[in-house]
Amino acid sequence: MSGQQTLISEAYNGEADWNDAPCALVVVDANFCILRANACFGGMTGASERQMIGERISRKFTTASRLYLESVLIPLLHIEGRCQEVALTMQGNAEPSPVLVNISLRNHLGPRVYDVALFPASARRSFEEQLVGLRQDSERRASWLAQLEKLSGVGAWTYEVRSGRLLWSDRIYELYGIPHGVQVTLEMALEPLSADVRQGIEAITKDPELCVEPMVQEFDFRHPSGQVRRFKSAGQYSLNHQGEPVIQGVLQDVTDAHNRQLDLWNAAHIDQMTGLGNRYLFNAELGRRADITQAVEPFSLMVLDLDGFKAVNDTFGHHAGDAVLRTIGQRISKLGSSMAFRLGGDEFAMILERDQGADTADTFARRLLSEICRPIDIGRQDVTVSASIGISAYPTDGKDSDAILRAADFAMYAAKNSGKNSYAHHRPQLGERT
Repeated sequence: MSGQQTLISEAYNGEADWNDAPCALVVVDANFCILRANACFGGMTGASERQMIGERISRKFTTASRLYLESVLIPLLHIEGRCQEVALTMQGNAEPSPVLVNISLRNHLGPRVYDVALFPASARRSFEEQLVGLRQDSERRASWLAQLEKLSGVGAWTYEVRSGRLLWSDRIYELYGIPHGVQVTLEMALEPLSADVRQGIEAITKDPELCVEPMVQEFDFRHPSGQVRRFKSAGQYSLNHQGEPVIQGVLQDVTDAHNRQLDLWNAAHIDQMTGLGNRYLFNAELGRRADITQAVEPFSLMVLDLDGFKAVNDTFGHHAGDAVLRTIGQRISKLGSSMAFRLGGDEFAMILERDQGADTADTFARRLLSEICRPIDIGRQDVTVSASIGISAYPTDGKDSDAILRAADFAMYAAKNSGKNSYAHHRPQLGERT
C-alpha cells in the first residue's frame, strides 16, 4: 500500500460508520485514482474495494459522464477545490445508474486528496420528497396550533433550564402586549407579576423538580395598557425530544371568567344594600372560627341593632330607610373591623381579632356608637339613629358558634334595656335573666 493509501486508511480507522453510510463514499488522489471506497460504492459498481484501489474513478461512469468528468470537472476541481450536486451516470452491473456527485478537496491530510460522495438520484429524490412531506406536515401542525391558540386564547411557552432561554408562541406575545419575535427573558416575563408570584416561579426555575407534577396557578397581571388582567398558567417539568430539561406549559387570560366567578360569589355572600357580608357569609365565618376541632384563636363578636330605624322607615319611607342602611354600612367599613356583616333588617355583626389588647372591643364599640349617631342625609333632610351593641368573647362566653352568638344577643338586649345608644359585654347572669 502506498504512503497516501496508508494515510487515508489511518484517517478512517476510527470511523465505524464508513461502510454504513447511506451514500457511496470514495477517497481519490490528485490523479483521481481511488484510494478507498465504501461498501455502497462497491454495490453500485459491482467490485470490491480491493479491486478498485488504484483505478481511476472516471472509469466507473458511462462514456458521456466520463468525458464530462475528465474534461470539465477535474480541471475545475484543481482550481475551485469542490463541486456540488453534479448529475452524472454510473456504469453499473446491469444498467446505467443516475447519481448526484459531490467532490471536495481535503486539505488537512497533507497530500492532495479529494472526498467524493455519490447519491443515487432516485434515493435523493425520495429523500427530497420526504423533506417536502415533513415540511408540509410541520407547516400544517403550525397552522393547527395557530388556529387552536386563536380559538381557545391559550398560548404555549417553554423554559430551557440549562440555557435559561424562554420561548413563546404568538399568543403569549399578544397576552403580554409585546411585539412578536422580540427576544424575551425570564426577568421580562416576571416583571408584570406581584412579588410573591415572582418568587414562587423563580424558586421553580432553580429547582424544576418542584413541578414534576403539573402545577396550575392564577395570578394578577399588569398589562402595559394599565389594565390588571387575570391570568392562569399551567406548567410541568420534563425532558424534551433532545433529552434537555425544560419546563413547558400554557398561559391563558381568564379575566372574564374570574370576574363572573367573583360576581357569583358576591351575589351569594355579599349584602347588596350595604356591601357588607350577608348572613350566609357570617354563619360560615363564625362557624369556621368557633370550630372546636381546630386550634382556638380568641376573637370578639359584636351584634348591633339600630335604635330609631323603624321610625325613619315609617315616617320617610323605605327609600329613606335604605339610605340609612347604606350609610351605616359605609361607616362600619371605614372603621376597619376585621369582618362586618348585615344580618338582615337593621341588625349588623362584627368579628374582631383579639390580638391588640383586651380593650379592643370597647374602643371599637365607642367609636362605632359615635359614628352611627352622626346625622344622615336622606335627601330632604337629615335624620339620626343610634345603636345598641352586645359583645361576647370566644371561647370565654361560648364554645361554639350558636353559643357565642346567643351570648352577644343577650348582651345587645341588655344594652337596649339600659337606655340604648350603648354597648354591653355578656355576663352569665344575662342569659339566666332572659
